[in-house]
Amino acid sequence: MTPPTATSSLPLKTLAVGVFALLLAAAGSASAAQACQDTALQAPAPSRALAMAAFAQQEHQAFGGQTMDAEGRMTFAGDAEAQGVRRTPPDLAPWQRVLGYWQATGVRLRGVSAETDAGPDAGPASSEPPSIDDALSRVAVIDAPWSAAFISWIARTAGFSADEFLFSEAHADYAGAAWKAGLDEATGRSPRYALRACDLMRTPPRVGDLVCHARGMGAGLDTFDRIGEVLALRPTGGEALPMHCDVVVAVDAAGFDAVGGNVLQSVTLRRLAFAPGTRLLDASYLPEGCAAGAPGCIDRHMSRQPWSLLLQWR
Repeated sequence: MTPPTATSSLPLKTLAVGVFALLLAAAGSASAAQACQDTALQAPAPSRALAMAAFAQQEHQAFGGQTMDAEGRMTFAGDAEAQGVRRTPPDLAPWQRVLGYWQATGVRLRGVSAETDAGPDAGPASSEPPSIDDALSRVAVIDAPWSAAFISWIARTAGFSADEFLFSEAHADYAGAAWKAGLDEATGRSPRYALRACDLMRTPPRVGDLVCHARGMGAGLDTFDRIGEVLALRPTGGEALPMHCDVVVAVDAAGFDAVGGNVLQSVTLRRLAFAPGTRLLDASYLPEGCAAGAPGCIDRHMSRQPWSLLLQWR
């Protein structure tokens, strides 16, 4: 047997687990893809998935309704995460809502006082002047990416349990759980979690499903299969996978609307309208002779990312 090379960056046990997972994934990929298609076309979205979409829209409005159009332009600016503005006197400020999202993950941000009221369920906001604890909490909100905490809060508020959804501050954790659930299902084992991973290029989303991408256009993680290679190693090891996911809130023949947290420092609704038969965002508005991502081309489409992963409620 050839000994491991000095350049191996992962323990052999981790590599073995990953290779085994990938082999199983290949064996079950056809049945998994069929399950994704059948569910997308024949099964209505579960009631709790619809509730997730409704809560996402509620939070979108609570943050002032920030919106991006199909060309990736901000068409309406909402409230930023650290603002103290309250839309109506009883409402919580944006930073207080974000602290509530974090509570769904079980993570307390460093510098946040245990006495700080937080979250959409914390009750009416206090009329007392801001304290030093409030100021420190607002700083903590700015410093910590909260898009996965937003998804976790929505899932928990919609009624999903820890046996159905892996609440986490990292999108890759619950996406990895969904990948494993789809793999278990395809290979005849009983899946634990209620989401399965599907190829967004081949599977239309439903309201309440999650659409995701790996961050960074140049990361090489621009396809379902490539993301799957990384997710198959979680949570036992593997490379880091910075991700982002939005909740689908409306679907039509031309595309869909999705709401995500920590998108331009707010809860933002964006329109994702792909070219017919593809999952490629329209590039016709780029300067003549330019391609997305090409050197010297200025691409101002703020939604241009490799949207390739669908997390579908089974």
